[in-house]
Amino acid sequence: MASFLNQVFGISTFCLAYKLKNDLEDLYNFVEKINDYYQVNFATFKFDIRRSDKTFSKNSLTLQKELGGIVARKQGLKKMKGLGGLPVGCSGKVLLLLSGGIDSPVAAYQLMKRGLKVAYCHFYHQEEGQKKILALAEKLSPYNNYTQDIYLIDVQPLFTEISHISQDKYRLIILKRMFIRLACSLAQELKIDAIATGDSLSQVASQTLESLAVIHQASSLIVLCPLISWDKKEIIAAAESIETYGLSLQKYEDCCSLFEPKNPITKPKKEVVEKLEKEIFWPEVLENIRKKLRHPEPEYQGLYLLRGKRRKDRYVYVSPEIAAILKTHN
Repeated sequence: MASFLNQVFGISTFCLAYKLKNDLEDLYNFVEKINDYYQVNFATFKFDIRRSDKTFSKNSLTLQKELGGIVARKQGLKKMKGLGGLPVGCSGKVLLLLSGGIDSPVAAYQLMKRGLKVAYCHFYHQEEGQKKILALAEKLSPYNNYTQDIYLIDVQPLFTEISHISQDKYRLIILKRMFIRLACSLAQELKIDAIATGDSLSQVASQTLESLAVIHQASSLIVLCPLISWDKKEIIAAAESIETYGLSLQKYEDCCSLFEPKNPITKPKKEVVEKLEKEIFWPEVLENIRKKLRHPEPEYQGLYLLRGKRRKDRYVYVSPEIAAILKTHN
């Protein structure tokens, strides 16, 4: 038949077909021995079945699944389980407050799983532990389209102001509000529409419902908390799975630990917080901190993050010399 069809004009391609009895057993036997009829050499395949006889004992979808399973088994093809979720970037971008603890890297992974590309900001008061932060971002980079966009923010000047607050049990709450404000400012500069944290409800005093409400009230953007209902065992198990647990355990004194009170407040009042914030010059301090934030990559060292006056203008990194020239024209 093939030699005959090869001599007929008007035929571009053709395939050999075999006529079987209207019998389920014959069909299954044929597929079991398909190598005897066709040269099977493929990476993927598909059964496209349409029944002209609707009285046939199995419907098209069932046949496609069962016959496909026979071929896959015969050819040694195995279905491998993927990570699931959504492709990174399809849901937008988020700025995560990366502390260096166990929780925030797991939060980053969960955000990536829902299609968000994650950039990081890390608040520090000593440079010794920054290798740990960079290592965490590098460990997560395969899940994040192999990117590790990190912004390091020196908040040492903020500590002096926070220490002047009269009620020490409120200092950590106010510090976290300042971190939220700084993160929102950076996110808006980078045209990112949301920030995220590794908060888990009631895990510590500053993560009670009342505490989170007061802290997040300082945000001008959506605050995502992917671990809000997780307990510590679940978070640790996830951290071990993505291999960030060992890195997170490395010794590093984070900023929040410096303001942990002996008797923490679990139900802070918004009115009290706003009154206490008036005791310090926080707007000026945050503005100075923001101007000095830095990107850890070598090519960004010593550069300033600036944008034009128009709303649609993009933020770019420029050298100190160019920044000085631009300043004279503004």
